[in-house]
Amino acid sequence: MSRTESSGYDRRTWSVAPVLSTAAGRLRRNPTLFVPFALAGFVLSVIDVLRSRDPIPTLVSGGLDKATVYLEFVGYPTATSQTVLPFEALVGLKPQYFAWGLGLYVLSMLAIAVAGVLTLTALLDGEAHLGPLPSYLGLVVGFDLAARLLGSIAFLQGMGLWGVIPLALVLFVLVWLFPAPGLVAAGASPLTAIRQSGVWIRGDRWPALGLIIILGIGAWLLGSVPVAGTFLTGVLVAPVHAVALVSLFEYRRNSELIVGPSKP
Repeated sequence: MSRTESSGYDRRTWSVAPVLSTAAGRLRRNPTLFVPFALAGFVLSVIDVLRSRDPIPTLVSGGLDKATVYLEFVGYPTATSQTVLPFEALVGLKPQYFAWGLGLYVLSMLAIAVAGVLTLTALLDGEAHLGPLPSYLGLVVGFDLAARLLGSIAFLQGMGLWGVIPLALVLFVLVWLFPAPGLVAAGASPLTAIRQSGVWIRGDRWPALGLIIILGIGAWLLGSVPVAGTFLTGVLVAPVHAVALVSLFEYRRNSELIVGPSKP
């Protein structure tokens, strides 16, 4: 990683308040870091509109449930879409509808991955580039498919007391994998990043959990705003998540744990 010392995370402990303060300061000093996820949020907003108007069945989120607080956190920096395409909805479709539905899904994943790589490499290397894009896209798609397979946090929260144990397990996995997107952006393969994530987060799991809760609730609240929710999460939540990831590596570097440079 190459960066100036003044822009790095130089605290003696990695905790929620200093991480968020550092993120706010860095984004204020370098507002171009907002751009990739702002564009991704715009793309996902357009996809939301298209999905709401096409004949393929789509799950629509958004709106505040007075009785429940949800966490919108999927493990990588992203704008929070207000629509979700269930893959089972693609079964039996005519080829043109199948291609349309799958194409919008691929476009959404690509927009998220490009924004993540550009933001993270800008933070890690001092300049944005797309070198790690194939690996990062693989990680994003893998995380998305795993979330679809295991079920969402919102579903587990809706189970009440019965969902406490599986919810705790999901949160444990999210904490364990917290560094993975940053590791992939720094040049690791997705499998290597997943294996090494536990080492990088060791001793800092509680701060990571606190960040997941804050970012997840923030994404839920902003994502519930009609029409503009997806864009707002891209502008306000995803960049903070990206800076939080990099701050972990900078803290580890200052603690004599150094991550290798990003490899195009």
